[in-house]
Amino acid sequence: MSEKIKVAVVFGGLSSEHDVSVLTGLEVLEALNPAKYEGFPVYVGLDGQWWVGDALRNRANYIPDAATKRSLTRVSLNVGAAYEGGRWLLREVGGGGLLSKPKTFAFDMLIPALHGTWGEDGTLQGVLAAEKIPFAGGGVDAMALTIHKMWTLGAANQAGLPTPPTMFVSKQDDLDDKLDSWRGDYPVFVKPNYLGSSIGARVAKTPDDARAALTEVFRLDHAALVQRCIPNLIEYNVAVRRRADGTVVTSAIERPLRKDESYTFKDKYLSGDMASKLSGGSNPGLVNATRVINPPELEDGRAAQVRAWAVALFEALDLAGAPRLDFLCNEQTGEIWFNEVNPLPGSFGYFLWEAATPSVGYSELLDDMLVEARARVRNRVRVIDPVANGGAIFPKRGV
Repeated sequence: MSEKIKVAVVFGGLSSEHDVSVLTGLEVLEALNPAKYEGFPVYVGLDGQWWVGDALRNRANYIPDAATKRSLTRVSLNVGAAYEGGRWLLREVGGGGLLSKPKTFAFDMLIPALHGTWGEDGTLQGVLAAEKIPFAGGGVDAMALTIHKMWTLGAANQAGLPTPPTMFVSKQDDLDDKLDSWRGDYPVFVKPNYLGSSIGARVAKTPDDARAALTEVFRLDHAALVQRCIPNLIEYNVAVRRRADGTVVTSAIERPLRKDESYTFKDKYLSGDMASKLSGGSNPGLVNATRVINPPELEDGRAAQVRAWAVALFEALDLAGAPRLDFLCNEQTGEIWFNEVNPLPGSFGYFLWEAATPSVGYSELLDDMLVEARARVRNRVRVIDPVANGGAIFPKRGV
């Protein structure tokens, strides 16, 4: 029997979405096919330190306190020296001594389950790409672009998707001047440019409300968007992925149900019994949020339009993994606009694939993403020899 593929699942991270990431990472570990993969947790704390250890598999141990950390091993990925003996290694920090070496933890592939800044913005992906580590999900360029919501809207326009009027606001801008330049009506939707999970997002009904909302956003982010509020708002989300044969397919479509004027973090993650989720209750995380799957009002052909737009942008941005694309709709008129890409949705949006036709289980989804990861590494190999590429200046000595 062949040796199992060892998969490092990285979660936590330096982000306001840290806790959501923990839920995603633990669910990934539970869903990996044990006949093919051996997964192990790599927790990134809010201080940026990386930890491994069996205690990290238990939801009750989060966020790890000092006592729990004594049972863990702090590790690092040594860029430039991570590959050894046919595998990549995480190395113990500060371990070893005169007669012993630091511990190492070998792996073949990596699943980034880090939501938000640092894990979902191309930063981690750049480190992994530099080491040629096969990793699930989008690459450096796609992740860096989609974390920037304004850039994503521009790319969507280029791909032919309609988008609502939106203004980019930097923390350095004079807010009075910036809001005076807004030519749209009120109310507006104010949200961070770089964050997800609806953290910091709110409706502003007047310029004074918008100024207060922007001030709040700038506690979390250094840029914000002011966007036209869609009247009679409902939202539609659909995930996209590429099969091993190259075919791009879409998931079921969801219509999230909300209690307020927008879909909030509380609607997404706290609509059920959070204590049950953290203690290992059934179906924790996003799957407990209230939603309608394949809403019947889209049977007039708008579902096909949403899917076509999602596929067009997926291909235009060279996305990978199972990103979710979110759309806004005026329920009365039926008009639909593209909103944003979530390149790493909570729990990889597995419930959308379970409800797809044909249905795709979470283990199968993860397997497809890991197969894709290896293929993308192979397909992106480049010749770096300056002589072969016509870029040589210095003679090669000792080679």
